[in-house]
Amino acid sequence: MADTMVTVNVGGVLYTTTSFTLQKYPDSMLGALMSGKFQTAHDAQGNVFIDRDGRIFRHILNFLRTSVLCLPSDFSEIELLYAEADFYQIKPLINLLNQYKEQQASIGVSYFLEIIEVRTGSTATMPTNNSRVKTILSGRKNVILSLPPALIGSDVTEKLQYKDELEHTELELYGSNARLKVGEELQSKGWQQVASNMSTSSGFDTKSLHNHLIIEHSYRDRWCMTLAPGESIKVNPDHFQCAAQEVNFPSDYS
Repeated sequence: MADTMVTVNVGGVLYTTTSFTLQKYPDSMLGALMSGKFQTAHDAQGNVFIDRDGRIFRHILNFLRTSVLCLPSDFSEIELLYAEADFYQIKPLINLLNQYKEQQASIGVSYFLEIIEVRTGSTATMPTNNSRVKTILSGRKNVILSLPPALIGSDVTEKLQYKDELEHTELELYGSNARLKVGEELQSKGWQQVASNMSTSSGFDTKSLHNHLIIEHSYRDRWCMTLAPGESIKVNPDHFQCAAQEVNFPSDYS
């Protein structure tokens, strides 16, 4: 069969690839589907429709293209990906995912926090001179609560009370040099800074009579803590009246 371009609709997400790629493993469900062994459904545009998770399918397709399992360092949906690989019956991918899970279990659990600082003003690089500074802490609720209230606010438990323990959330920090203070605290507790970047944009303030140039600098620091198997991160006891409440996360949390 000649190799042709194919567009598949997976759970409402469209992917364009080739028939050769989808039939990379003839014994898989996709191989059988594209060979005509199974009756296929089609969307309104005539594309093959597969009623599965469309977002996670990109990892399936990347494996079909390269035969290599490439996942981001903070990938947290390994069980979902395994379920999809099992549905598509891609045995080499299933084997690699089993190896991946065993490896992750042996190296422990990684936790991540991001600190985003946005400086806006005519002199955005100088936060003390005519600029506004906004600092956001991003991460899972209980990871954020591992920081002392002196840094993130004494009312943080009230602000996050409706958030699930493992839910990602954002918290605005107040006070000068909040980004640096949080970074110093994380470093002192054994966290490692794994990424840091800065972006800049500018425009004119149309609401001003003088049409001032406004500059915005965004700084994003990403921090990581990896604990040994069996260890768990702890909520800072100052957030509660009880002593050192331990927070246990699922073993596949990353």
